[in-house]
Amino acid sequence: MAQGTGSAGAIRYLDGEAERQALVADIHEVRQQVIAFARTVPQEEWYEPRYHGWSLAAMLAHLHLMDSIAMLQIKLALLGFRVGVSASQLNTFNDACARFFRRRVLTTTLEGIDRQERQIAEFILRLPMSRFTRTIHYPPTGESLTVERAIQQYFLFHWQHHLSTLLGRNGDDRDDIFFEPPPSGVGMV
Repeated sequence: MAQGTGSAGAIRYLDGEAERQALVADIHEVRQQVIAFARTVPQEEWYEPRYHGWSLAAMLAHLHLMDSIAMLQIKLALLGFRVGVSASQLNTFNDACARFFRRRVLTTTLEGIDRQERQIAEFILRLPMSRFTRTIHYPPTGESLTVERAIQQYFLFHWQHHLSTLLGRNGDDRDDIFFEPPPSGVGMV
């Protein structure tokens, strides 16, 4: 079933309905874990730069925005347009997002994540298998990925990676959350 290893887990072949449903379930599960974690954070801590200089509000807004950008990038790839962004450009963009979204209203982002998840699931379940072999540029590594693999990298592994960041070392104890002051300029409006 797995065709290799992604940044956070095994890549699946999405050959049939069962494999697609399992991926959709995993995508739902990681989002529910992120949302459940966010709901445990007191409101007065939503905007503190606790996660590598990112506030909780900025981290969730980043995940939500990157889902939108990834979906657009994948749809363009399906039409034959490969959008190439360097890792440096991605890092610059992410740094700007950390500042811009630092005080984003968390409840608005959570509502958007829920709506967007349904769109992602529908896309995965309806995409013809013949389209999964199209390629897409993946900025974090600079490699070309198939759409099948990119869907998993963006919508599952990216979220798993950030969930690990939110949870800290053990992943199950809020006392393990660490505070990092933002690098100079990050987190300032």
